[in-house]
Amino acid sequence: MVLTFFTSMILVISVLLVLSNLGTVADDTAKAMRGAIQRMRFHRGLASIVAFAILWLTIFGLGFL
Repeated sequence: MVLTFFTSMILVISVLLVLSNLGTVADDTAKAMRGAIQRMRFHRGLASIVAFAILWLTIFGLGFL
């Protein structure tokens, strides 16, 4: 019971920290995505690797449903 309480509190605190800095998180995510897209444009082979990784993530994700 105590362990469940502590893990729930850690989860709630983590969510509150992310929500309180949501603008910064969104800005950092947008910068990371822009950088990834630029790298994919520069390195043509990277796009196929990313597509393959997304395919496998989708397969495993749907497998858990």
